[in-house]
Amino acid sequence: MKKTILFLLIIGCSATMMAQNVQGYVRCGTTAMAGVAVSDGDTVVVTDSDGHYAFDSKKRNGYVFCSIPRGYEATLSDGFRPQFWHAFRSPYNTILTEYINFALKAVQNDDYTLIIGADSHLANRTDDLNQFKNGYMVRIREEKEAAPGRIYSMILGDLTWDNYWYQRNFNLQNFMNTCRDYKYPVPLFPVIGNHDNDGGVPAGENCDFLSSAPWRSIVCPNYYSFNLGRVHYVVLDDIFYKNENTGGSYNTGIVGSRNYNAYITEDQINWLRQDLALADPEEPLVLALHIPIWCVRKNTTFETYAGLSGDQSEEIAQMVKDFREVHIITGHTHYNVNAHPSNHRNIMEHNIAAICATWWWTGKLTNHQVCKDGSPGGYALWNVNGDRIKWKYHSIEKNGNLQMRIYDMNTVKEYFATNEDALKMHAGNSSRTQYGDFARNTVLINVFAYDNDWKVEAFEGKRKRTVTRIVNEDPFHTIAYDVPRYAEANSYTADFITCKTTHLFSFSTTSSISPVTVRVTDSFGNVYAQTVQRPHPFNLDMEALQIDEAPTGITPISPKVDYEGTYDLSGRRVTSPHKGIFIRNGCKILSN
Repeated sequence: MKKTILFLLIIGCSATMMAQNVQGYVRCGTTAMAGVAVSDGDTVVVTDSDGHYAFDSKKRNGYVFCSIPRGYEATLSDGFRPQFWHAFRSPYNTILTEYINFALKAVQNDDYTLIIGADSHLANRTDDLNQFKNGYMVRIREEKEAAPGRIYSMILGDLTWDNYWYQRNFNLQNFMNTCRDYKYPVPLFPVIGNHDNDGGVPAGENCDFLSSAPWRSIVCPNYYSFNLGRVHYVVLDDIFYKNENTGGSYNTGIVGSRNYNAYITEDQINWLRQDLALADPEEPLVLALHIPIWCVRKNTTFETYAGLSGDQSEEIAQMVKDFREVHIITGHTHYNVNAHPSNHRNIMEHNIAAICATWWWTGKLTNHQVCKDGSPGGYALWNVNGDRIKWKYHSIEKNGNLQMRIYDMNTVKEYFATNEDALKMHAGNSSRTQYGDFARNTVLINVFAYDNDWKVEAFEGKRKRTVTRIVNEDPFHTIAYDVPRYAEANSYTADFITCKTTHLFSFSTTSSISPVTVRVTDSFGNVYAQTVQRPHPFNLDMEALQIDEAPTGITPISPKVDYEGTYDLSGRRVTSPHKGIFIRNGCKILSN
């Protein structure tokens, strides 16, 4: 009788093991890693005391991944690709059992630096590869050298540009090869964007799933999680790709309009519930997506509103309501904005401007990387110390420290009233902002990464002036993209032109020639101060005449750019006490 029972137990265990068609171990060297989450995007399990996991998978996503635990890293492929996931050798074959192991290494990473970029849009056009190599790649190497400890990176979608996968022969595999060839210097955790879907997949019931298949096979899972130190990161795919054919002609290989909804599939929502159940709600949670979950209205109410279809923004908020601190990081918009949904005090969304600025066009046209809101092309730099996170926007230009731009609206208005290219553009686009409504002696400030708890102060000489937050278009982007592109092609791309900006400020002065100083204090007490002499030229090189100052406003934190001479500003001769040479766009030195 005892032998019969033992035999039945063995048969029962074997049947169970056979039903679990995905199995393996998570180890650090020879040490078993217990309690590590492993998933196929549908089911989430944790490893046992031997580091073993096993579950029955539909294999529909084609992969299995482990959620890298605190204090560990995955091995790297090509120097930058964490191997936290593996493709099934026989996807969709649910009868075949696959054995997949994960190798981790122990590190001290409670304190680290995280580079968060968005929208690289590489397509082998507009000189984008050279701009990427000589701009962003140089900067992240510098960030790695400057980082006090471990450093990681994320790109929040639109690594590529679906419209040119076939016409320019540049797709996701080309992007990964480019990063390998350029020796991308830090681990990269990518997020899928709308332009990372295959526009060659026709509209239909399975379009979204099939169009993201190249991402899942080439890059990594389109949704997954990992831990860096005490922070739990969850990557989601909020692109529901439709690619409907609405008529007209499409680029080579593209069969539809590449349209989509901002929507998270139910499969992801089900997986997310399982993943969050394993996270500590007392530790910071970061959700990384492409399209914003929460947005800010571009009017003087500055209200926060939902960005996802239906009630999904609210659904996600309810799913994370028990977490003490939730950060959402997104791209897609090519501008900077910070959102604080009023009904969800634990949530802050960081919508981060683009690596490519205006799809690499401003760099090609003017050698300046400028986003649609006037922010310089760049990325967010996070410094994480345990459960404390600090962030700062870093520009690719000017050693990363450019935090604002100051405009003398007298010279801005004069430019748009007299510049031939600007007049030509406005003649063909009468609805565009001409900045003529600004009162004389107004000064405009663009504070790129402004947040609600920041302080913006302005001084005319030593006299403090009242600063008002406004919504308008940034004039610098207009002359970096709109004007030169229209002059070159007699048209421009509507999606690329200057957009309304929620981080502009204005103040009035009593004189047209008095110097002004602006001081900005951020959420962490960092003070950024800049002084300009007036009249302050308005042109593409105007930042050379903007003097960075220390918080006291006395000692410069970077070398001053001298500019002594007499300037001709449309008939007005103005003398500056600083020396140097500056020639651009009708503002030139007459004597020196």
